[in-house]
Amino acid sequence: MAKTPNVISHWHRLIEGFQTSPLDFYAAVEAAIQRRQIPDRQSVRIDFKEGGLLTAKRVYLRIMRDKHSFDICAAPFGTGFFFSWWLTELPSQWFIYFIGLLFLIFFTIMICFQAGFIVGVLLSLIAVPGVLALIGNLVHNNGGTAEDAIVAIPWIGAIYEKAFHPATYYKIDTALMFQDAVHNAVMEVIDQVTAGKGVRAISEFERKPILESFAKSA
Repeated sequence: MAKTPNVISHWHRLIEGFQTSPLDFYAAVEAAIQRRQIPDRQSVRIDFKEGGLLTAKRVYLRIMRDKHSFDICAAPFGTGFFFSWWLTELPSQWFIYFIGLLFLIFFTIMICFQAGFIVGVLLSLIAVPGVLALIGNLVHNNGGTAEDAIVAIPWIGAIYEKAFHPATYYKIDTALMFQDAVHNAVMEVIDQVTAGKGVRAISEFERKPILESFAKSA
């Protein structure tokens, strides 16, 4: 069973008597984010099940930066239309690294038996970095990083995090700026698509996201 992401903050709003195109909305949000030039970000379209295995899929827009991920949804609901986003810390895919490590150990032992110790070590020095790079690319393309994978490993991760990945004011600040920049982009596009259609403007209070546990995730 997939591990549930750690929710940091979220926001939602239902607009009655209004309809628009979710895909056009996502494209407009991506353009608004592009104009803000948020560093080290990626964006992808991702399908989420509405419920269990046999339920329909719903397309979300995912904006990623480091280990944080914005999952943005725009969809009809009855006679209205809702917008929402979830800012989460994606669960690490360290298990992929663990399997890769076991494979590398087995690979090295087999080469040493077949080709001799010295030749086996030399071949391993070539093969091991290549396999690790391949695994790292797989993890990165799924919204994670090699560092996140190491941090998630029991015991080893705790030691590594204390030494090389401590929480700092700067990390928390830039994570908060990432949230604000994407949230502002979403609000900007909502204002654009609802303007002139008789929709009540979203108040300042309604624009505020609900914050859960940002400091712990930085």
